[in-house]
Amino acid sequence: MMRAATLSVALLSLGVSVSAHAVDIATVDLAKVMSEIPQSKAIKSKLNTEFDSRIREMQRMETEGQTLADKLKKDESFMSAAERTKSQRRLSELQAEFNVKAQALQEDQRRRYGEEQKKVIEKIKTAVDSIAKSEGYEMVLNRQAVLYTEDKYDISKEVIQQVSKGN
Repeated sequence: MMRAATLSVALLSLGVSVSAHAVDIATVDLAKVMSEIPQSKAIKSKLNTEFDSRIREMQRMETEGQTLADKLKKDESFMSAAERTKSQRRLSELQAEFNVKAQALQEDQRRRYGEEQKKVIEKIKTAVDSIAKSEGYEMVLNRQAVLYTEDKYDISKEVIQQVSKGN
């Protein structure tokens, strides 16, 4: 019983000493930072240029498929069975090819976006580290993970400025 009382007193005093030390905490709104830095717009532009020819090819295939489907629907009653079968087969082939290429394009775009975004996130992390050290913060939390914080603890603007300078 005496040990339990001693342990309780020790734990309570430990709790008091831990809570007596205030921790300087800041928050950063990563979604806001990502949307406002020029690097995000540059990523979109770069990837649009990189995938432009494939996107145009997909649009061409879509137009061709739509034209073929419209022609088949309009002229179906006038076509012979062989012509109808040939057109339906071509439409099915075109649809299958389109689906394969569309899936590959989406995967490639997602992968490349991730690669480019990873570079920007490293710059953001470097900026957060620098600001935290210079302003004496011991901890920086993602603002979306915090239920409430006052704006004075939000360093998002400073992060945006620093990352934008390093453009």
